[in-house]
Formats: sequence, structure tokens, C-alpha cells
Amino acid sequence: MNSIELLRGAVLRKAREEAERIVASARESAKRILEEARERKRAVVEAERSRVLSELDYEARVAEAKVRARILVSKARHEVVSRAISKALELLESLPPEVRLASLRNLLEEAVEEVERSLGRASGLVVYVSERDAQLARGAADEVARLRGVELELRTTGISGGVVVEDREGRVRVDNSYDSRISALASRLSRGFMGETVL
Repeated sequence: MNSIELLRGAVLRKAREEAERIVASARESAKRILEEARERKRAVVEAERSRVLSELDYEARVAEAKVRARILVSKARHEVVSRAISKALELLESLPPEVRLASLRNLLEEAVEEVERSLGRASGLVVYVSERDAQLARGAADEVARLRGVELELRTTGISGGVVVEDREGRVRVDNSYDSRISALASRLSRGFMGETVL
């Protein structure tokens, strides 16, 4: 072989080696750049995941706090209603006889009027009172019967006070007992509380 061919072979070999070195270096650089890009992407994804989890944790804590607050408020409302009912019962139990008589008379007049409004003129009505109020109720019933021109039959039942009036056939019943009045009060108090928003 002549020297030109040897020189040409050496240059080609050198060029090939240089090309392989450049390609290997480029592959190594590309691999490193890809790995760095993956690492940056992982870091970004991890940071976003941490941020989202942190927000979710915060939102979960806020939601849990709201639920606890609602439970506390609900318990407080229930306690207020219970205390109001207890106080009302205490007050009704401690009414002096003359006040209790006036209460029975008013509740009886109102109930008789309501029954007559529903049925028209009634000839006879049944009036239920508590065992405790039977004596007082007799005087109130006599007075209302005379004023309204209706016969009233007194019976005792298991109420705490007040009256329940119905026609003899049981078609219309008006419950003016203390129990139903207190129940209505509790309902109004509860509904009044329901209108208030919490958190």
C-alpha cells in the first residue's frame, strides 16, 4: 500500500474514532439532559402534589371544624330550647290558683270558639282537663257554658294543664293543653334557630 492510502486510512480511522467519540459524548449529554428534565419534572410534580395535598388537608380541617361548630351550635340550641321548656313547665306548675283559673277559662273559651267555628253551633262538648285542674275547671266550664249557651261535660286526662275540647262525636278536637302549647313553643324556637346560618 502506498503512503497516500495509509494516510487516508489513518485519517478515516481518526475521523471515525472522533465521530464515535462525538456521538458517544452526544449520547451521554442527551442522556444527562433527559435525566435532568425527568428530575425537574418529578420535582415539579412532587411540589404540586404536596401543594394539593396541603390544600386538601387544610380544606379537610376547615370542613371538620365547620362540622364541629355546627354540632356545638346544635347542642347549644337544643339546650336553650330544653331550658325554655323546663322554665315554662316550672312556671305553669307554680301558677297560683286564681291565675290558673283565668288561664283555664281563656283556653276553654278559645277552644269552644274554635270548635263552633269548625262545626257551627254545638249542643254539647267534651272538655278534658288534668286531674289537678278538675276542681278549678268546673267553675270555668260553668261560666263558659252559661256565656256561650253550650253544654260542657268535664273529663280528666293525662295532660299537665290547660284544656282539650272536642264535640261529642269526636269530629273536631282542639288541643289547648299546656303540653301542646309548650310543644308549639319548642317548635317555634327550633324553627327560629333553623333560620340562623352557621359558618
